[in-house]
Amino acid sequence: MIDGIFAFSPDPLPPDLDATHSLLTENGDAMYAVGQLSDLDTWLDSPEVILSPLIHREAVESSNIETTTRLTLSDIYRREAGEEPGQTETERADIAEAQNYVEAITTGITALRDGAELDRDLLCRLHTILLQGARGERKNPGELREDLVGIDEPGTPLSEARFVPTPPASIPYALRSLLQYIRSGPTYAPLVDLALIHYQFETIHPFQDGNGRLGRLLVMLALYKWDLLPGPYLYPSSYFNANRDAYLDNLLAVSRDGAWTEWVSFFVQAIAEQGREAYTVARELLALRDRYQDQYQGHGVVIRELIDFIIEHPYLTEPQAVDGLNRSQPAVNQAIRRLWDDGVLRETTGQQRNRRYEVPEVLEIVEPYNP
Repeated sequence: MIDGIFAFSPDPLPPDLDATHSLLTENGDAMYAVGQLSDLDTWLDSPEVILSPLIHREAVESSNIETTTRLTLSDIYRREAGEEPGQTETERADIAEAQNYVEAITTGITALRDGAELDRDLLCRLHTILLQGARGERKNPGELREDLVGIDEPGTPLSEARFVPTPPASIPYALRSLLQYIRSGPTYAPLVDLALIHYQFETIHPFQDGNGRLGRLLVMLALYKWDLLPGPYLYPSSYFNANRDAYLDNLLAVSRDGAWTEWVSFFVQAIAEQGREAYTVARELLALRDRYQDQYQGHGVVIRELIDFIIEHPYLTEPQAVDGLNRSQPAVNQAIRRLWDDGVLRETTGQQRNRRYEVPEVLEIVEPYNP
């Protein structure tokens, strides 16, 4: 109790769980879906071609849980291409936060691949990236919070908040315990442990802002760190966003009622469904890539390289393609013109200069919300 307000501190992991038959079955389904995704990497010659759209999808879904703006993949891709999408300052800030999420995922996976530990320093570094240049940049990016916060609708007084997470003085110790638990490896089945970890992080709520996004990113990092996935192929935020009320209610029920089994069941179902969906999306992207490659067999190496580039970047400019392919401007321009003439690319500006292109068939596969 601090100034008459009760702040909840979770017990260290792990809790005692009742491994029901239903939960074991759900975990088995989820592990099978994760295994299918993991197998993708063994026969992909260029994993980044498929990973980029999946990472962007996760960024959109994670941001849509937190914001009032209904973001699309095209919003992020257009911003990366140099545009300033969004009609209002709020929309533009939401799009910037989603782009930050893309950078944070990439930075986190690269750091772990290079041998970094999943520790407080890495989390603070990723938190700084998430908040840079966005609305949260004034909320102490990369620093543990020093004040009580309430989890509820904006403007709700702290004394009336639905939930008040861990008091600031306890945060360093609670976070250290959680990270030690992650580094020690799973106690239960890995996906069950991921459910425990995600709950624990969100309940500690170590930062003033951005905890939801960082907590969902932590799921991706743990999947990679534990060798369950060779890259960020999964986008669990899609399920959490579609079932937002159940997501928040199940998290709260653990704190209030110790409802671990219900939360773990919800979480592993999310992993199973999103694993299956991500696998389908990846296979559809690969089939589209193969069709394009067959269509332009014998048309030169530049156009074949451009095909990979447009799947990875389905909204692009000519300078982007020139830099990305490291080819001459005339060669890239000729390849873009051919794909445009054939309807693979669609020009979006109607201008003679500074043209921008999108790839409708790629966006149709990966875009969660088609405008």
